Amino acid sequence: MRNITRIATRAFAVLAITGAAACGGSDEGGAGPSSPAPASDVNGTYSLTQVRTQANLGGGGSGLPVTFIDGSGDAFVFLDGTLTLGTDGRFDLKVHTTFRGSPATLTDYGTYSASSGSVSFSSEKSTPRLSTGSVTGNTMTANSQFGSIPFEIELVR
Repeated sequence: MRNITRIATRAFAVLAITGAAACGGSDEGGAGPSSPAPASDVNGTYSLTQVRTQANLGGGGSGLPVTFIDGSGDAFVFLDGTLTLGTDGRFDLKVHTTFRGSPATLTDYGTYSASSGSVSFSSEKSTPRLSTGSVTGNTMTANSQFGSIPFEIELVR
């Protein structure tokens, strides 16, 4: 049953990309594990594996959980998360964190578009968390924002 679902999902993605190509989009096929993924191959569920700050925060490290310390000495901990890119062009992000010891789930959702491994997110939230990303093989690197702090997140499918 899982294989049938996967085949149907890929078939729908190919149809969607073919329609986008007719409107000026492109799909550069033949991508291997170290090449940027074509648009039809970015859909799926990705698990958060890495968070890097692009601001002046203490802490950090590799893997999860990872803790960052703000200027007030408060701990912001990333525990885990998922990003789902649907074949319908919609995305859903959920990141589990703690701030000052209190749990919080940070979310974002909306639509996305992909071309030659580049992904652009269009959030439906007033405080978007994702902007752009790129996919190489099964790994996505995306620019994000949690609070007013910019981060780069890495996710693996």
